[in-house]
Amino acid sequence: MKAAILTLSDRSSRGERPDSSGPALEKWLAERGVATLYSEIIPDDEETIVVKLMGWADSGKFDLILTTGGTGVSPRDVTPDATGRVVEREIPGFGETMRAESMKKTPNAMISRAIAGIRGKSLIINLPGSPKGAVENLEAVWRAVPHAVAKLQGDQEECGSPVTAGQSVKKLPMAVSFVAKSGTGKTTLLEKVIVELKKRGWRIGVVKHDAHRFDIDHPGKDSHRLTAAGADTMVISSPEKLAMVKRHDSSPPIDELIDTYFKDVDIVLTEGFKKSGLPKIEVHRSERSSTLLCRGEEHDRTLVAVASDAHPQVDVPLFDLNDASAVADFIEERFLPVRVA
Repeated sequence: MKAAILTLSDRSSRGERPDSSGPALEKWLAERGVATLYSEIIPDDEETIVVKLMGWADSGKFDLILTTGGTGVSPRDVTPDATGRVVEREIPGFGETMRAESMKKTPNAMISRAIAGIRGKSLIINLPGSPKGAVENLEAVWRAVPHAVAKLQGDQEECGSPVTAGQSVKKLPMAVSFVAKSGTGKTTLLEKVIVELKKRGWRIGVVKHDAHRFDIDHPGKDSHRLTAAGADTMVISSPEKLAMVKRHDSSPPIDELIDTYFKDVDIVLTEGFKKSGLPKIEVHRSERSSTLLCRGEEHDRTLVAVASDAHPQVDVPLFDLNDASAVADFIEERFLPVRVA
């Protein structure tokens, strides 16, 4: 199952308050084997929400779209109004169930206007703006979510047959991108983090972003001759490993690469992809720069941590640049599924 999370908050969109609900939902989904391929924070503006939800649903990239925030009765609480304009069919049972469960905790739940519905092959669900409320409301309806998504994807099973997130719906690993200005040592840190995670028994995938032309094959080798002859895809395989050289007109988006090549790993770590929607760990070295990529002129809401040899003032967890174990701990706790003993 591929998910996207849209946080609605005027203050968070301006960088005045960190988003805690989006990351809480992302972690909850990851523990159930669901990959959040994209997340974004936008203001509580109805037209902006409509455009964003339509774009995500019509892209065909996301099975599940969660919104968090803007479900109440304040003048700027317009998420249900926007969602109602986007969905082609509403599913009243989701909103009814969330309100019924929340009423057990607070009478204020009766003023929630959250709705859920379908657009194309995407299931869209409104959730409250608080981290606790968002997770609790998602838990309340989760038993029906994998089944609903499977039906939208064309599953022919009887409605009485239970479906889990890992069965009829495709499961993809989480991905985290290490970003930095050149010369900061991000490859060195990433290498050490991979070693740490492998020691703990995790299966790791890695994608290196290269903005320029590169070659991994060499003239004179048979594989190079075959590629030079015009092969669009060339694979060389041995008992220990496999390599592929594939021609394309443009670099595929990162979610497509993960979907195609990394279904057999627990997590994908990328180097680069600064402009992607992936969660980012920025690697910072004070002698290289006094500013951060993700907290400079642009406030990158996908930044989840910083590893630095200094003490920059940041609104996300800060780790020592040389403490790969602590960075691995963070990735394991935040993005990897909980292991069942």
